[in-house]
Amino acid sequence: MKIIELRRHSMRVRPSPHLTQEGVDKARRVGESLGDFNLVISSRAPRAIETAVAMGYAVDEIMEEVSTTPDELNQEVIWGVDFLQYFEVVKKGEKTTKYASDMALFIKKIAELVENDQSILIVSHGGLIELTTIGCFPTENYERWGEPLDTCEGVRIYLENKEFKKIDLVRV
Repeated sequence: MKIIELRRHSMRVRPSPHLTQEGVDKARRVGESLGDFNLVISSRAPRAIETAVAMGYAVDEIMEEVSTTPDELNQEVIWGVDFLQYFEVVKKGEKTTKYASDMALFIKKIAELVENDQSILIVSHGGLIELTTIGCFPTENYERWGEPLDTCEGVRIYLENKEFKKIDLVRV
């Protein structure tokens, strides 16, 4: 089984692209509870890279796929909503439905970079992670998942033989 863990970056104060000291401290605390990862991928955003490093991991790769969502999703998505609201958009949206499906394929592709019983950490952004989660598990009961992901929160996706088997919501 392969594990792909997607985590939202830690805290910053806009417009700064960098973590606050409180954000660094939170990422350190979260990192202490995580295990080893065979590959660490980050968004290109400084706050995501800084989160991975504060968690105790060197970033192996920066990937555009986890750096931003396409602008055309802004026509269908209200950002910062709970999982169920994102799920409703994916069910009836056009561009968002395709994006969620494409991200599920991306996660399967990324999983090929590691062997069985290995894991990957991806540090990315709120909204992107929720939509990716829904793309991977389109029949999950998202009503029970509640609020959107907060800083350093995320999901743990388990794959076996290129199939999504299980998902865990990871709250801090």
